[in-house]
Amino acid sequence: MTIQDSPLKLSDYRDASNRQSRRRHLHQPGHMFRERYRIVKVLASGGFGVTYLAQDGGIPGSPPCVIKQLCPKVSNPLSLERAKRRFRKEAKVMAKVGSHSQIPRLLDYFTINDGFYLVQEYVPGQVLTREVRRAGPQGEREVKQFLSEILPVVKFIHRCKIIHRDIKPPNIIRCGDDGRLVLIDFGGSA
Repeated sequence: MTIQDSPLKLSDYRDASNRQSRRRHLHQPGHMFRERYRIVKVLASGGFGVTYLAQDGGIPGSPPCVIKQLCPKVSNPLSLERAKRRFRKEAKVMAKVGSHSQIPRLLDYFTINDGFYLVQEYVPGQVLTREVRRAGPQGEREVKQFLSEILPVVKFIHRCKIIHRDIKPPNIIRCGDDGRLVLIDFGGSA
């Protein structure tokens, strides 16, 4: 690993002024991206970005979609360049694996100023964290069922020579339409 490929430091993102700056730059409901995507609401926000529920006005019926915004609030040009490379890599990974029914399809990606945006298929449902909190500890039968549901997508991404590196309940959605598990957040994949 060269210096240029070294991992981003959390300190590049997480100082107090950057957090306050990020809050000021949250896009409000109604905001339009690229005269196509209208923000409906914020779904989540964290140390590296914000995820929005949006409507795709470029498709008849304006179906829902998810816009993931990477917010690299860094002053170091080298750190910004690394963030750009990670963004492009995540877009390539999503394009490569998005044909699987347990992975949201990549619909679009773009940059605006120093913000990076991925537009993905919206999967209605809840993250597995909520299911685990509600149901509590699971028995052997339930764990085996979970593994039988999640392992096909893990095998698929491994066949594509991709390692997710962040499989955990907040990155798995139980689809409200058909109950399937959907793996999200390929930002840390290798």
